[in-house]
Amino acid sequence: GELWSSVSVVCAPAPPQLAESLENLQIWVVGWTGDGEMGNDDLVEALKRRTSGSVRYTRYTKAPPPPDPQYRYMLGHGSYDLIYRDPRLWQWALAQRRPIAIKAWQQ
Repeated sequence: GELWSSVSVVCAPAPPQLAESLENLQIWVVGWTGDGEMGNDDLVEALKRRTSGSVRYTRYTKAPPPPDPQYRYMLGHGSYDLIYRDPRLWQWALAQRRPIAIKAWQQ
């Protein structure tokens, strides 16, 4: 709710109906084209239709397997590794502010 200024949805195909509960939030959706049937394309379209809140979408067409050797066979499922190494995600996340959260936190 009120405590969050932004959300990053990483490697989690989600239904478009989720956008209704994310009004007023800045969202960065990250995934691979193989995440579900269409990745998060439908969710991103629904997020764009919200009355407020921005959305960014990083959809990798190629992603490595997870870095843990035990899961090397899972080709394409390491998009989280790519985005968590990208300084732009952290710059974006740390730049988000929501003044109402201060009041909510103090209650």
